[in-house]
Amino acid sequence: MFAPREQQIWRTSSYWLDEIAKLLRFGIVGISATLTHLLTAGMVLKYCYSSVFFANITAFVIAFQVSFVGHRYVTFKKKGHTDRFIVAAGLGFIFNNVILAGLVFSGLLNGLLAIFVSTLCVPIIVYALLRFWVFSNENQQS
Repeated sequence: MFAPREQQIWRTSSYWLDEIAKLLRFGIVGISATLTHLLTAGMVLKYCYSSVFFANITAFVIAFQVSFVGHRYVTFKKKGHTDRFIVAAGLGFIFNNVILAGLVFSGLLNGLLAIFVSTLCVPIIVYALLRFWVFSNENQQS
């Protein structure tokens, strides 16, 4: 009925090693999506002479693709719930824009630096949503 103590400890260690591996993969995918976001925003700002908000939404739409494919096939290695992923990414984008608006309208930062800071502020929230809601084992889609 009960596993030997050594197996219980190994399961616990294995669990934490798996979580650390997921966090590392999340970081790699997140850095890729963030770089895509920042490069896209920078190009839109430079070549389209648009507002930071237009550049940010354009960059989000492009980086969303990198994030979605990366988290599905690399970070969590399961299909997850596409509709939940869209909601989680949308919430991340809302948080990003609230921070961006605060930076820009307060006069603290502007341009690509404001986008950079706001983009770096949301990964922890997004990881929690993806790990425990979008790609959870509960009611998992295949």
